Amino acid sequence: MTVSVAAWLTPTGGEGGRTVQGPRALDARGLATLHHILVQLSEVALRPRFAEACKAFGDVVWCDDLDELVARSSAREALAVVVDLTDRGGASTAAAVARIRPRRPELPAILWCDRAAAAEHLGALATAGISSVVFRDDTELERRLLSAITRASDVAFQQLTDQALHRRVPYPFIPVVRYCLDHAASMPRADVIARSVGLTPKALGVQLRRVGLPPVSALVMWSKALVAAYRLEKTTEPVAVIARSLGFSSGSALRRLLKRCTNEVPQVLRDPGGFGWTLRCFERYLTKVRDHR
Repeated sequence: MTVSVAAWLTPTGGEGGRTVQGPRALDARGLATLHHILVQLSEVALRPRFAEACKAFGDVVWCDDLDELVARSSAREALAVVVDLTDRGGASTAAAVARIRPRRPELPAILWCDRAAAAEHLGALATAGISSVVFRDDTELERRLLSAITRASDVAFQQLTDQALHRRVPYPFIPVVRYCLDHAASMPRADVIARSVGLTPKALGVQLRRVGLPPVSALVMWSKALVAAYRLEKTTEPVAVIARSLGFSSGSALRRLLKRCTNEVPQVLRDPGGFGWTLRCFERYLTKVRDHR
């Protein structure tokens, strides 16, 4: 059973008279997006709550049993799988996750469960390959689910950003920028970033200035811009959904950031090459900071 949630795109004029293409043909029908979230829950009654948390994001495909979940996960349209601790018959979902992992090692596998019942099953599910755990009583349920589903661990994203880092960032400081990119959705604090590389915030700030790199706050800002630009080009997510999952209060706040970083609006960045342009702008920014130290 599939519940379609259309992702609407509005044609608009680009900067400098550039023409922005309208919605992709599949989106324009208003019937389905290009991505499926495969969900297998222990109770049918839980489905409305999950669907509400993931509204306007993708097609939620309810799997009646674990065999169906495993079979559907091989399709390239599968964006993520979400499982409960057990299926409706009481069997652990760990075996199904373990079957999915060798076929789709990059596919987010999210455990959505009750906090009180998790302890008994978490060990087996972690061994099987669960990538994220989201508790049903989380006060920021929607943001947590979206962040888990769309985290910036896409292999292509990592490869492209790593290439840019090796071109523009001194080798000892690549882990600092990598940390910012990998944790863009959680708004990492300066002390946490510094601790990840064994420094105090003050010492990290001094070292960044010494080698001609921007401060941590700027690296976090650019990390959010890069993650947003990648998702704009590669998915059909609305701007507001991307903004919420990256910690912005509104879609307008993300639009302002992208405008400041790339001088483009989100609709333009949806075109092929939008992420590449954002990455080039980031590299130019790093060069500018280095040249003006």
